[in-house]
Amino acid sequence: MGIGSASAAGNERACLGASEISPNVIDKVTGGPIYVDDLTFPEAAFGKIVWPTVDHGELRCVDAEAARSLPGVVAVLTAADVPGFNGFGPVVADQPVLVEDRIRYRGDPIALVIAKDRRTAEAAARVVRVDCRPIASIYAAEDALSQNAPRLFSTGNLAIEYSLVCGDIGEGEREAEVVVEGAFSTPAIEHGYIEPESGVAEWKDDRLTIYSGCQNPESIHPLLASVLGIPQEKIRLISPPIGGGFGGKLGISIQALLALAAYVTKRQVKITLTREESLQFTGKRHPMRLTYRMGFDGGGRLRFIDGDILANCGAYQTLSIPLVTHTVNFATGPYCVPHVRITGQGVFTNTPPSGAMRGFGIPQPTFAVECLMDEAAHRLELSPIEIRKRNALRPGDRAPLGEVMTDDCYLLDTIAAIEVQYEQARELTRERPGWGVGFASGWKNYGEGLGHHDLAEAEVVILPSGIVEVRVGSIDIGQGVSTILAQIAAHRLGIPYESVRVLLGDSDLHIRARSTAGSRQTAFSGNAVLRAIDDLFRKADLPVDSDSPAHGGELVRRVQATGERLVGRGIFESHQTYPVGSELGNSIYFGYGFFSNVAVVQADAVTGEVRVESLHSCYDVGRAINHCTIEGQLEGGAMMGIGYALSEAYLTTDSIRTIGLHDCGLPHFASLPRDMSFQLIERGDSLGPYGAKGIGEAPAVPTAPAISNAIYDALGVRMWDLPATPARVKQALIDR
Repeated sequence: MGIGSASAAGNERACLGASEISPNVIDKVTGGPIYVDDLTFPEAAFGKIVWPTVDHGELRCVDAEAARSLPGVVAVLTAADVPGFNGFGPVVADQPVLVEDRIRYRGDPIALVIAKDRRTAEAAARVVRVDCRPIASIYAAEDALSQNAPRLFSTGNLAIEYSLVCGDIGEGEREAEVVVEGAFSTPAIEHGYIEPESGVAEWKDDRLTIYSGCQNPESIHPLLASVLGIPQEKIRLISPPIGGGFGGKLGISIQALLALAAYVTKRQVKITLTREESLQFTGKRHPMRLTYRMGFDGGGRLRFIDGDILANCGAYQTLSIPLVTHTVNFATGPYCVPHVRITGQGVFTNTPPSGAMRGFGIPQPTFAVECLMDEAAHRLELSPIEIRKRNALRPGDRAPLGEVMTDDCYLLDTIAAIEVQYEQARELTRERPGWGVGFASGWKNYGEGLGHHDLAEAEVVILPSGIVEVRVGSIDIGQGVSTILAQIAAHRLGIPYESVRVLLGDSDLHIRARSTAGSRQTAFSGNAVLRAIDDLFRKADLPVDSDSPAHGGELVRRVQATGERLVGRGIFESHQTYPVGSELGNSIYFGYGFFSNVAVVQADAVTGEVRVESLHSCYDVGRAINHCTIEGQLEGGAMMGIGYALSEAYLTTDSIRTIGLHDCGLPHFASLPRDMSFQLIERGDSLGPYGAKGIGEAPAVPTAPAISNAIYDALGVRMWDLPATPARVKQALIDR
């Protein structure tokens, strides 16, 4: 494996781009006690959740008398014990803390047992009696809108409907000489983070403190205050290092139950979910069905895309409204298309809520578009590289969603950077039966956009000890943001990386950063750190020109001489963005990254097994702040893409359901390609610090379609449904 730069930026001080190591990396790789469940609270009681045994039902009665009578049981809480509003949700507060009347999936908590130890809590949970009238369940999205389907909510089962329209489809059809079409499906998949949900809550001195991993404490803070019916300032949220999130820890999971337990009992309470509980309780990537028609003229240029997308939102809204919107906005791929009509619908079912997962709704349409780009290339007798070159968005082009591409649109550069590897792979596999080469491109925004007020704040404090503290509101979920921010500060100040300490994950810092999601923290918190350092320079009457020599050493010496710390504060706000179709402007998202992948597979026509032999990628990253961190993101994201392509699926039906992590189909170490290489486009002209772009989600987007296209090249069968398991590949060979 390796990483290279297709276009390195100019000379910089050594800290920028260096592969500095996270301070707690040794503890992470050796199993050191850094995560929430490792924290020791000797006086803590333990909470255990009582779960439903049906996917859909009317809750009639909860009888907890037998549980309450057990020695060591502190309390058994039900919906009646919620002092404030019994509901939460990042967009619509439709999910109950504890079920009051309607069970909508098996992850709906019915009661919470609190006992002196875990064993007693588990025993008490087993004797809580739940009277429930089962209701017919809906599992498939296509069944949710049928006339006879049970209604999950009084408003029905339609969660969202959103369309993207530009040009005239009829005109596009008249201009097209070749039309390709297909019906695709993508599955629900589990995030598979290493750390299940865990937390400790404590009520002390008329204030609640919660220790629990969350990607967006800023958003759940007011929700918890609403649940308890208390002022927000009475709640402190502390997020220790998180063992992975990938979007799955953006909203409330167990935090509302922790808050309720500590508030009612006025003592420390700890809840840690088993892996099986985590799987049935937490959100998944949205399963989708995508029906597409794409038309090209004789020169291979796209004339129209006509598509319908149906997303399974699961039992509650969570983030389905922004996600389905996002899916539709990116459903044309990174291409120029004059005529577009794409409609997305999201529906409620009795499955775990679908929510944010790495790529936020873009991997699904990318799979469909990139497969049909290859279909069109075959029909037009063009190479997969050439057809993408002819349609790629360029600076100044207007994308179908209305955005005019800025100068940092480097899709063509990513294609050109790995074209040689594509041609070499084609030559090496030409005479090898069962070997195939696939190509795919893609794009991903970073930052919220769509008119949201997107921002981050930072404080940089020089202490008399010579240490520089960087205080931010962002969360480190394992992606290394604390390392990145330390490098940015050290570079701007001109001081050693080891002299910088990053403080984050504590609401009492009172520093905003919005969500650690959307590949946005490097850009937003990183820029906020630079502005805080500029504030330091201004306070010390030093030049703030970014091209001037760093003054950090001089500031440190001044502080050490006076013994008084120096504090700089900065805020970075996005430029104004707008929803699609706004008459006020056409800047839709904060920024975009572009990328292309080459996958080489070996496919067995007898067993249907597919192995990814090599994966070559190029990513437009703007500027690499830390090469090692980027390589880790690209490798990890590629492995998620391999799992999405070949093996992963989370199933919830009346006859089959995923129970344990081993059932999720996550790729193993042996699934790693023998050869992986990554090239970076580093022009340094983007909106993040020193021209960086957000990159965390990008590698999860193009990998699966590149692999699917490689399977077609190897066996001559198109895999319309993910994952391409051996059974599906064998069936496709039989059906062709």
